[in-house]
Amino acid sequence: MAKKVLTCPQCGSDDLYYEAALITGYKYHCKKCHYIGAFVVEVDLEEE
Repeated sequence: MAKKVLTCPQCGSDDLYYEAALITGYKYHCKKCHYIGAFVVEVDLEEE
């Protein structure tokens, strides 16, 4: 079974944290490039 990880759409980092939930939905903040937004990329990680 593959794990899903949220990554930043700008830098590809998985060092994101959940910032807020507004009427528009979730909002995430990237610690690496300081991206703030609702759009994040979900990546499947294969288990070995």
